[in-house]
Amino acid sequence: MMNLTSQSTADLLAIELRKLINNGTLRDGDRLVERDLAAHFSVSRIPMREAIRQLEHDGLVDIYRNRGAVVRTLSVDDLDEIYQLRALLEGEAIFHAVKALNEDTLARAELAHSLLASTADFENQGVLNREFHDLLYSGCKNQRLLMLINDSRNQIERYEYLQRQLLAKTQAFQDDHAAILAACQERNAGKARDEVIRHIHIAGKLLKAFVSSKTA
Repeated sequence: MMNLTSQSTADLLAIELRKLINNGTLRDGDRLVERDLAAHFSVSRIPMREAIRQLEHDGLVDIYRNRGAVVRTLSVDDLDEIYQLRALLEGEAIFHAVKALNEDTLARAELAHSLLASTADFENQGVLNREFHDLLYSGCKNQRLLMLINDSRNQIERYEYLQRQLLAKTQAFQDDHAAILAACQERNAGKARDEVIRHIHIAGKLLKAFVSSKTA
């Protein structure tokens, strides 16, 4: 039985299902059978149905009349569109955040950058990478923009999980982070935006090549 908190059962189920998708337990095209999942989590089918609907809204699941719910498969073209959008959104966020960032936030981002360089744990890498970017974007104060960034990340997180071993061996990503951090410390908003956009385009290119190799 799930441990309920102030969050609804459906919200908690959605979190658990998202984890199963992101860690590869549920793969592209896998069916989400409402009855079986409800039994697995010892809940009724109603909150499970709501949780699956949440995942559909997040772009992680497609629901068909005859097949039911399946994990959405993203094509290389889909990934390209998402990364183009991410570059626009995240570039805009950091441009407006730079001058509002205080020294404490910059120090925390620098710590996340340092820890990222020293960890070999894939899950920690993902957490630290997101923390680094979130800290630097936080100063933009535009909650709708930050929500859009989070939504676009959630759609491709499962592919980034599969790619983390490759990214862990890519020193260029740490160099990119260092350049982004330096631009923020210099309070150079234009440079920070350019570095973020370049970083995201490179990440997208690598991820698209990685996914293409898996589907070839």
